[in-house]
Amino acid sequence: MNEARSASTTTSTSASAGIPRDDHGATPAQATTSSEAASTKASSGSEGGSEIERRRRERQSALRERRRHRWINALIVLVPVVLALIYLSFVATPRYEAESRFFVQSASGQQGGGGAAASLLTTGNSGGMLGGFVDGWAVADFLKSRDSMQQLDRKVGLRRYLTNDGLDPFNRLAEDSSEDDLYRAYQASVHVSFNALEQIDVLRVSAFSSEDAATLSKELIGLAEQFVSSMNEKGVADKLKVSEESVKFAEEKALAARDALTTWRTKHGNIDPSATVSMLLNLSSQLEGELSSAQINLDKIRALNNKDHFMLKPAQMQVAALKKRLASVRQRLSGDGNTEAKQLKEYEALRNAQVFADSNLTLAQQSYQQAMTDALRLQRYLSIIAQPVPTDRPSSPRAGILLLQALALGFVLMFIARVAMALLRGLRHG
Repeated sequence: MNEARSASTTTSTSASAGIPRDDHGATPAQATTSSEAASTKASSGSEGGSEIERRRRERQSALRERRRHRWINALIVLVPVVLALIYLSFVATPRYEAESRFFVQSASGQQGGGGAAASLLTTGNSGGMLGGFVDGWAVADFLKSRDSMQQLDRKVGLRRYLTNDGLDPFNRLAEDSSEDDLYRAYQASVHVSFNALEQIDVLRVSAFSSEDAATLSKELIGLAEQFVSSMNEKGVADKLKVSEESVKFAEEKALAARDALTTWRTKHGNIDPSATVSMLLNLSSQLEGELSSAQINLDKIRALNNKDHFMLKPAQMQVAALKKRLASVRQRLSGDGNTEAKQLKEYEALRNAQVFADSNLTLAQQSYQQAMTDALRLQRYLSIIAQPVPTDRPSSPRAGILLLQALALGFVLMFIARVAMALLRGLRHG
């Protein structure tokens, strides 16, 4: 076995001795394989380097894109703030404000300032509270109305207080502006709020000077007082209208009844038929009594059976006269023709009509007095709590609030821009 191994070794040695080698002792096949491996390794290294360079360029491009978006977002946010600063510094017109407080008080003692709310909580009486609500809201709505603006313009010349030819677009009003423009300026200058719990109206008036603000506030309070007075007059007139008509109608009826009764008395020459009838009734009773006595006397004389008795004829004449007189009285009372009974019937009808008309007139007058008392309770008075005192410093524009609003607007615009860009990218790559 050792001999075989040595023989194979000798054979391989002799075989390798016959193959040519390079300077490093490698055969041509081995040299070719190593060169191929080296070229493959070099190409792999170059491909790896290009991939790293591409990724590095992509990162730099993404970083530049993010920076660009940040600058765009910052610019979108800051543009409204910068515009607001420019407006505050060079364009805005300062305005001064005067605030006043008042409430509507009733003649029945209903107070503002929380009194009605306390009454509602303690007694449950909401009548006065609802009245205060209606009056307070009515005054507030009137001061906001175009009618109030027109009255103020006629009274003090409102246009010259609100005219401004400056660069401020929010406070600009030309001298030849229309009434609609003047009303918009009036709405921007006059603010009225009503505190329903305390029943207090708060009036805030802004103008281009503190003196103008105070003047307009005082004039508006005067207009509010006139409006409350007109409400009083209308309320009293409406409340008394029906009562006055009832009194007038009752007076006409009572006067007509008196005239009819006077005419009847003049025509018949009898002031009081009831007294006449009463008198005749008494007379009839008296005559009947006398007739009864005379008849008894006559019967006594006849009982003597003496036709020549000297008292017989006078007794007979007395009885006949009394019967005739009694028949005349009864005829006057209730016979045919224009008797006292018929006159009494007409008189009683006229008298009853007069009494009824007089009673209706009395009731109408009492109703009128009650309506007058109720109307006086409806009276309203404007009580001023705080007189208008203007501010020393401009109340508007408010720089802090305006800048915060501009900043909020910038963030909203930035959000809209980002959403729009995202949608565009989605549409472009989709």
